[in-house]
Amino acid sequence: MIGLKNNFANSNITYVNFLHQLCIKLNKMAQAGLHAIIGYQTKRIIPYEKRIIPAIIFGSMLPDIDIIVVGIGSLFNNLMVAEKLFHRTFTHSFFTLIFVYLFFAILSELKKNPTFKSVGKGIAIGMLIHYLTDSILWFNKIDLLWPLPINPIDIWNSWSPPKPIIHALLTIEFFCFRWYAWFLIKKHYEKPNKHSWIIMHLNIWKNLETWIFLLFIFLTIWEVSWFKLVFGFAYIPSLIMALFSTYASRDALECKTE
Repeated sequence: MIGLKNNFANSNITYVNFLHQLCIKLNKMAQAGLHAIIGYQTKRIIPYEKRIIPAIIFGSMLPDIDIIVVGIGSLFNNLMVAEKLFHRTFTHSFFTLIFVYLFFAILSELKKNPTFKSVGKGIAIGMLIHYLTDSILWFNKIDLLWPLPINPIDIWNSWSPPKPIIHALLTIEFFCFRWYAWFLIKKHYEKPNKHSWIIMHLNIWKNLETWIFLLFIFLTIWEVSWFKLVFGFAYIPSLIMALFSTYASRDALECKTE
């Protein structure tokens, strides 16, 4: 019985350590809310095609799912191994971008539906925007040519930002998520459609992101040691909700370039 209790205690410690390490990795790449905002602004310069704007927004957030893949992979292997295999590798590679575009282009030909090609083009443009934003604004390396044996790109390798700057940027993420929820609600009211049932859930999400944003302002000011752990627990559901809401709001986001 004592042995079983010790094993259970050790498993709990291992699980907590796993969550802590996973959240630390997450803090090195989280920008999905900002990517969504930047993705939408491309409507000013991208010629109109059906579904291309919602696809760009979706694609601009999509590469950040690598943290979820790292979490799943770590259940079957060491966290460090999972990070090396999946973190900012295949989801941030030009080759994946090309594959996505070709996949939808072929699907478009098979289905005789040009909209699929527009979706593929939009996701590819969104992913490219994500790569550029990560390279410039996130002070970390990115494996743009994975799986080739070439060193990752890191234009900030000679400078590491202080912790308060990192925490401030991470806190702004939740404001961006909050803005994105409000923006989707606004689009649904402007263009009601069969998917507008999601407005109620978007309102709940918006309010939650407001409180999370205020919480993280407090945590940033007080420089708490467990900032990254709390951030990880808040960020992953926010990312999943942002991706799902984009897909569910595809009709509301469908609009010609103004």
